Formats: sequence, structure tokens, C-alpha cells
Amino acid sequence: MSSNSLFLPERFREVAHYIHTHHGKTFVVYLSGNVLSENITLTALIQDLALIHTLGVKLVLVLDLNTLIQQDAKERDSSLSHDNRLLTHPGSIRQAHNAADEMLNNLVALFDASLVNTPLSTIKPKIAFDDFIHIEPPDFRKKKYASHRVKYSIAKTLIQRQLVQNDIIVIVPLVSSSTQQRYLLEGVQVAMHTASVLESSKLILMLKDFRLEGSTSQGEDHYDIHQARRLADELPGSELHAKRCLNIAIQACKENVKRVHLVDAGKPGMLLQELYSLDGAATLVTAQEYDEIRPASCHDIDGIMKLIQPFIETGALVPRSRRQLESEVSLFDVIERDGVLLTCGTLYTFPEENAAEVGCLAVHPEYQSIGRGSKMLRHLQDKACKAGFSKLFVLTTQTENWFLEQGFIPADFEELPVKKRSLYDPLRNSKVYFKTIR
Repeated sequence: MSSNSLFLPERFREVAHYIHTHHGKTFVVYLSGNVLSENITLTALIQDLALIHTLGVKLVLVLDLNTLIQQDAKERDSSLSHDNRLLTHPGSIRQAHNAADEMLNNLVALFDASLVNTPLSTIKPKIAFDDFIHIEPPDFRKKKYASHRVKYSIAKTLIQRQLVQNDIIVIVPLVSSSTQQRYLLEGVQVAMHTASVLESSKLILMLKDFRLEGSTSQGEDHYDIHQARRLADELPGSELHAKRCLNIAIQACKENVKRVHLVDAGKPGMLLQELYSLDGAATLVTAQEYDEIRPASCHDIDGIMKLIQPFIETGALVPRSRRQLESEVSLFDVIERDGVLLTCGTLYTFPEENAAEVGCLAVHPEYQSIGRGSKMLRHLQDKACKAGFSKLFVLTTQTENWFLEQGFIPADFEELPVKKRSLYDPLRNSKVYFKTIR
């Protein structure tokens, strides 16, 4: 088999879109302790991160050292807060610094080797791990509990300057205050704060064996803030880790991070699939509704034509010329994801009969079993209801059962509005279905 036979033009076009979209953007990537401690998993992930970096993404990596430090070292320090740890015992401080140094040396070595034996082998990613966190010492004059509260700031200007130089930033949440006190901060909180300060396009949480209970298709786990909150509240007590990760994602979205990706690092290539494919491969929490329905514009005409053409060819939809689409585009609503139209639909109104028709409802062939059609139908129904119509109808030749499942009932041709009856094509033998909506 020749190598050319493995080349898929459509797949390349999809990937090229994301390469262009992500180029120059800043991604903050959190590496959990479980990921950092497994060398095989970490090696594969660093190779993917190095590749992403060569494609023009500005990377800020935040490490979580907590699980890399021995439990006995934690027990030596009693000054323990919910989020962060003030290290006071010399043994704890020494062990924390040793773990940090060992991890940084390992990361540098992995990045140096990441592109060996590839066409990009001459590229050597440069790693920067300066003091990117500044600690504000706690005020011990206040109430006792205040001593556990650690305030810190992210060196935004320094990070941006290093990113302009094409460095990969590595933030180690082991920092010293001006009084030389040592703090081990919680990495995931630092990652969230860093993403917010940098106004990064994405916060990516690389987690080991992460999966939401009951999820069957992780690439379709897309939630806005409100949906993610409901999901977190409904998770059982055994899912504390997943609940905490969702809460971090929700908080990040509230702090101006548009998208938070929770990726299972235990599966090779998941990060690349999440970032460079239309479906993704992770749990996604967004500041706004994902796959949001919006009115179509003249810029969508080509996409609508491409979307409905397969259904025209099978006879499911009536043929529409480009000129007709141009004249009716204001009647269309669409669901779009990353520049690709997944669903379209129209609403034709007949005020005299207090009725509205759902027309040209089409769903991308690869998304027909995951609710896009139902979502568009509900939207059109709500739109008709808000406009004051009490009846919704549809003409169909091939999807009778689906409309029955959506609450429509069969009706006679004579029940159609007069104007619609005059346009009815008996050769198509379309079935009529009605639904009362108010």
C-alpha cells in the first residue's frame, strides 16, 4: 500500500482549519500529578505539545507537584489550607524543591527528544521557567484562620514577553515570598488563575483516566456553565474528582476563559484529536452555549447548499436554487460549530390560519443521532410560539416516524393553509403532520 493511499483530503482540510484558527493563540495547559508521574503517558503528551507548539500555539504549562511529594513530607507540615500549603519543615522544603527540579529536568529532556526522528527534528522547543508567581505574605496580625490564606499574582507581562520569543512557559507552583517563606500552591487553581489573567483562548486540564460517569461519547460532552453546574450537582459522591474538575472549569469560564477542555491524558493522541477535529475527544465547558443556534446570513448560503444537497438528491427535500436561497436566507436558522454548518431549518408563517411550517430541516449526516435535529425543531417551535402561532405543521416524505416522536400527528391535506395547498406538489406525495404548540 502506498503512503499516498492514507492521505485523506477532507481530513486534512478539517485539520488545516484548526491549525489556522489556533495559530498565535495562548493555551494554558494544566498537567495533573498523575500525568506527571507516569513517564509513558507524559512522554506521549510532551510529543503532542511540542507538535502543537510548532503549529504556532503559545503554550503555558502549569505543573501540579502535590502528588509527586511524599505523604510523610506533607504530614510534617501542620499549616495546611484547603487550597495551598505553607511549607515550614526543612525536610518538606527540600523534598518539594527536589521534586520540582527533577520534574523540570525531565520536561526539558522530553521536549528536547520530542521531535527526534520526525521531519521537525531540527526544531528544539525552548523552555522558560522563571519566577512567574509572586506571593503576597499572609497577615498574621489578623484572625488565626487568615494565616492560611495565600494571595498571589501572575507575572502577566513577563509571561507575554517570553511567549513573544516563542518560549514554552512552565509554571511550577512552588514559590517563595519576600520573607522567604515557601508555599506549595494548588496547581489547578494556579492554572485557572493564569488562564484568566492571560485571557487565554483555552484552559486545558490534562487528567489521568478522566471520564464522567455514564458518558458514552466523550467528544459529545459539551456543556455551557449552567449545564455543567447541573451536571456537577447531580454527580454521585463517588465522583468527587470529576465534580471538582467541573467546578474548576465553571469558575474559569466565569473568569473570562471561553473554553475549558478536560482531557483524558491516559489515551494517546486525545489532545490532538480534541484540538484539531470537529468532534473533539474530551469534555468541554464553555462560557456560552456550544453549537448555538443563530440566524443565517448571506455568508451561510454556500454552507446551506452543501448541507441540504444530499437530502435533495434522495428526494427528502425539495430542490432549491441558489437564487431561491438568497431570497429566503433571512428565514433560515443554523447550528454552526467552528465554521461548519451542522443543522439548518426555516419557519414559514401563515397568519391567516394562525399556523407556521417547519421547512428545509436538515442535519449533517454525521450528526443525525445526537439531537441536533430535535434542538433545531424545538427552537423553531419556540420561535413560532413566541410569534403568536398556535399550530405547527410539516410536510415530509421520509421522516414520518421521527416527527411522530416529536409530538406531531397525521393530518389531511385539507387542513393545510390555503396558500400552502396551492403550492403542494402531488408528485412528491408528502405526508402532512400537525402539532398544537399553545
